[in-house]
Amino acid sequence: MRALFLLFTAVCLGCGSGAGTDPVPRGVRGRPNLLLLVSDDQGTVLGCYGVSGVQTPRLDALAAAGRRFTAAYAPSGVCTPSRTALYTGLMPAHNGAGGFVPVAEGIPVWGELLADAGFRTGLIGKLGAKPIARFPFDLSARSKKNDEGARSLEWHVDQLDTFLDADDGRPFALVVNFRDSHWPFPTDGAPFGADPLLPHDPALVEVPPELVDLPPVRAEIARFHDGLRRMDATVGALIDRLAARGQLENTLGLFTSDNGPPFPFAKTTLYEAGIHMPLIAFGVGVEPGVDDRFVTLVDILPTALALGGVDVGTLALDGESLLPLLAGQEVPAWRDAVFGSHDGHRLEPHVPSRSVRFGKWKYIRNWGEGLRFENMVMRTSDTWRAMGAAAAAGDTPLAARMQRFVERPREELYDLEADPREMVNLAAHADARAALVEARQRLADTELVTLPPD
Repeated sequence: MRALFLLFTAVCLGCGSGAGTDPVPRGVRGRPNLLLLVSDDQGTVLGCYGVSGVQTPRLDALAAAGRRFTAAYAPSGVCTPSRTALYTGLMPAHNGAGGFVPVAEGIPVWGELLADAGFRTGLIGKLGAKPIARFPFDLSARSKKNDEGARSLEWHVDQLDTFLDADDGRPFALVVNFRDSHWPFPTDGAPFGADPLLPHDPALVEVPPELVDLPPVRAEIARFHDGLRRMDATVGALIDRLAARGQLENTLGLFTSDNGPPFPFAKTTLYEAGIHMPLIAFGVGVEPGVDDRFVTLVDILPTALALGGVDVGTLALDGESLLPLLAGQEVPAWRDAVFGSHDGHRLEPHVPSRSVRFGKWKYIRNWGEGLRFENMVMRTSDTWRAMGAAAAAGDTPLAARMQRFVERPREELYDLEADPREMVNLAAHADARAALVEARQRLADTELVTLPPD
């Protein structure tokens, strides 16, 4: 496999060089395929990311044999802007999709760009971007949330077979989007055929410290983990089918998620639980190991294009090709910060926020002073209701934490080495003043996010 990657790299070095000669024409058989696997509302809740009590054996095995990135980020904590950024290689500030809105007119997107690069494109599962007509695929097995097959292992494998049966000689770029970990969570333990799996035991799940250890919270986390396990098994089944059909050995695989879990302090926020994502790479061109460099979902399209022989340096994208990182190479000028953007979800009022992550620091700037933030999690989550009841019964620290969630301070600064769950806001601490000043300047200087007016 290493030799195959070196051959592939030699081919790509001749692409887009300006010499006018491409040693291997785009789209011919022998170029690597791309398999992109994207989970819904997951964040880094996986065993291989240190979360105890969740059973994700197939993804944990892929991470052990492949390359696991520890500092991968979504550009937003909301599905549509996050996925649109992935499909365009552009941050929301540049593709026009800052919320549940369509991509801007004239923005090139995934299917168009990859078709031009010689790929046969496919989609299995949800799309998560608007308008649907602007995101073409050669084969689209798009599922809606209530479709019978939307969370079915067998349906996903059947759609993969249909896609592979349509082989026309071009390499493929296949996106598979899983709905399993999106609310509502399963209540049946995610059974599979004649070998059903028991539900996760609430007593064994890990309760994040920003939540509260109560029976309803543990029960909801356990059901969330059931959804993740079903997704994990479906990933394994797809990998097994690709291997059985002789396609896996010439495929680069990437697994990630769109945003954080549907729990408080996660989805629809710029806290770590909202935008810190898994990124697991495996297959062609991947040097096994752990990579601590900052990467983002906007890097995935440039990576796919580079895999197809495109010189992505000639394109006006916000992301960078990950191929050198996947190979374990040093890239001296690689980014030293990542940025996040949130404008709104489904509920008013919208409370915009922007973030920057650099070194050990995380800075969040909030707008909408005096507004009370609300998201759908607060209406659907057993965890939020249980926390509210505990706060009302006299848990003063919890009440203060929940109040901070709905009435955001103007500035938040966290030392992620000492405080990875962002429990202590250091924005007013004198000993963090230098980091605060640097964070403000980084937001002011970047073109990757736009700042709302004060």
